[in-house]
Amino acid sequence: MCGKYHIPLTKEDENFLLYTTADSFLRKNAPDMTADQRAKFGKELSQREIAAVKAHGRLFDGVYDMLITLARDDIEMAICGMGSKEYIEAALDHCGVARYFKAVYHRVEGLTKAQVMKIMLADMSAASDPCFMVGDSVNDLIAARENGIPFIGVRYGYGADDISDADMLVDNAMQLQTAIYKFLIYSRIECDVYALRKPAVIGINGVDTSGKTTLASELVTYLTHRGIHTIFISADDFHNTRAVRSADSSPEAYIKYAFNTSKMFTVIRDLKQNPQKMTVDLLDLDTDAYTNQKVFDVTDDTVIIVEGVMLFRSPLNELFDYRIFLDITFDEVLNRARERDVPKYGDAFLQRYIDRYIPAQKLYLNEYNPKENSQLVIDNNDFLKPVIR
Repeated sequence: MCGKYHIPLTKEDENFLLYTTADSFLRKNAPDMTADQRAKFGKELSQREIAAVKAHGRLFDGVYDMLITLARDDIEMAICGMGSKEYIEAALDHCGVARYFKAVYHRVEGLTKAQVMKIMLADMSAASDPCFMVGDSVNDLIAARENGIPFIGVRYGYGADDISDADMLVDNAMQLQTAIYKFLIYSRIECDVYALRKPAVIGINGVDTSGKTTLASELVTYLTHRGIHTIFISADDFHNTRAVRSADSSPEAYIKYAFNTSKMFTVIRDLKQNPQKMTVDLLDLDTDAYTNQKVFDVTDDTVIIVEGVMLFRSPLNELFDYRIFLDITFDEVLNRARERDVPKYGDAFLQRYIDRYIPAQKLYLNEYNPKENSQLVIDNNDFLKPVIR
């Protein structure tokens, strides 16, 4: 409402107004307005927005606690908004969170959000550090893409339908916090991957239940979104048959006979040395038959991600160009086994961890020193807060 003008808003109009300037909104919805009328309307709208924020503004649930956690871990945060300086400052002051942000960038007349972000990144010297954007609108996504940085889309905001192409999508502040910690790791890996000669092989190792499969699958998705052709190979597909695996129940036999390391070595070596599309018949653990057929398509610029236990030992170890080790305690191994495996295999399965799997892992750790031989060690004791050591 402004003078004689009354502009009814559809839901689409409301969303458009959230992500644009008042002038752009009026040019679209009230094209007969004069420049003076648009200026007057914009000024009145800005005043009402600031008053509304001061009276009713609030953070989404969990955001305040998330900011405290990130700040305690010295994670630098900045705001790049297209609101006015007065509006953004009013929102930050009212919600009591201004102190958590190293810098605040607001709308600059004549510049797009992507252009404002470019200035922000240059000012903060972020080009050499892991950097990514969190946002809830298509303008945020475009700004991140144009500046070449990863994007986490929050679906609890106002533009969830327009950000489906985000590198990761989250539905609440707790998921966002976890995504931020993961992206700090993924963006670090991405930077390191660019320096590798392709095809490159990344190994993801750790003891049982350490989170290898989750990291590998999410990293494939992340790197693919970032334009890096990536495939995934799991050591679990290269188990020996049940008869071979169970002939000897000792920890030493688990290390020696659990996996067909010779076949795994040959497949990865051939893909690396001669990029190709390869079809491999692998073992289905549930049926104990070679009915798990997988196709690995490797090109000259592919990153091959391999995950599994006891990877960083001969002959497999020589294949890896980059090694990642996920570190958790053995107490945490048992906690996760109770939650993951006992419901599927029964209580007796937990004893197998105690008698065989954990002793085998200890032998492997002592003999091959995988942590010391890795380029990246991640403390993954807390699934919600993985951190680089």
